[in-house]
Amino acid sequence: MKILVLNAGSSSLKFAIYDGELALLVKGQVSGIGSMPRLEVAGHVAREVPHVTTPTEGLLVAVQWLADNGHEPERFNGIGHRIVHGGTTYVTPIAVNDAIQHDLEALRSLAPLHLPFGLGVLREMRRVAPEVPNIACFDTAFHATQPELATRLPLPRAYYDRGYRRYGFHGLNYQHVVEALPRLSGKPLPRRLLAAHLGSGASMCAIFDGKSVATTMGFSTADGLVMGTRTGSIDPGVLVALMRDEHMSLDQLEDLLYRKSGLLGLSGISPDMRVLLASDRTEAIEAVDYYCYSAARHAASLVPALGGVDAIVFTGGVGENAGPVRARILSHLKWLGVPGTHVYVVPANEELTIARNVRELV
Repeated sequence: MKILVLNAGSSSLKFAIYDGELALLVKGQVSGIGSMPRLEVAGHVAREVPHVTTPTEGLLVAVQWLADNGHEPERFNGIGHRIVHGGTTYVTPIAVNDAIQHDLEALRSLAPLHLPFGLGVLREMRRVAPEVPNIACFDTAFHATQPELATRLPLPRAYYDRGYRRYGFHGLNYQHVVEALPRLSGKPLPRRLLAAHLGSGASMCAIFDGKSVATTMGFSTADGLVMGTRTGSIDPGVLVALMRDEHMSLDQLEDLLYRKSGLLGLSGISPDMRVLLASDRTEAIEAVDYYCYSAARHAASLVPALGGVDAIVFTGGVGENAGPVRARILSHLKWLGVPGTHVYVVPANEELTIARNVRELV
């Protein structure tokens, strides 16, 4: 068995091949899409691919490389795709046909800055390898176990029925954490687990008996924790004031909330935590302090959903690699009484979760 996994973002297309035992055979990406696109494959020399301007074009480059290296698309047993949003209908991995693709396209408004990339790659891969099962795996699906109370927004009830509710994201990696932590720790999965996915996008999740019961991201990927360029939670009155007093258009407001705020906006230097930790500028120090304090406050907001915390997990690029950030967040959470032996780091691996889901289906 050979499984191809595709993970499309706005500026990259990651790909990986796993065998039937879920051993990684190939890992690569087309990165820098929209700026300086490059094809990078582990163990091979990277090369520029200047004609690539979209993730879908990046897919064709990746597929050609795979075919040239003995991995023809039609010979895969299954192809898994990370799809950011499945709405309330798609809460388990599913083999995609024309009708399902059409349904998913109708969900674009729920994640307009993310969903089009994954769906575009899915559509193109179905064209390239129409006989191979293409499996959609949803980032929102892990949070489908949340109680209804945790999914509601304080809006008039009619809006809930129209899809205005809390969904949650990063679910594929939270699923990976649940599956990987017992192997890493050599112990059963803690019953009350607080998981922090800290990367350029960031969220936290309250996991009870292996299932999501609350999470910091809600209707959109801009909610909750401060992120690299996204605000996280912000007083809605500020948004009203920006549109009324600063005369911001909808597009300008969206650009501010998603691309110009967060660590980048707070520091005026960079959205990259590595850059900020290495800087001695006051703005960088203040941005990191804000990030850690805010993360701890959001972590505390999840505790009632668990009734206490047995263990804490950090994952994602910042969560895995920025020890000072972990230490500062934990220093704000000492009152939880979680001992250091119950704090873990689990490297993120959405691709492995997708491969496992594909193997189960095909």
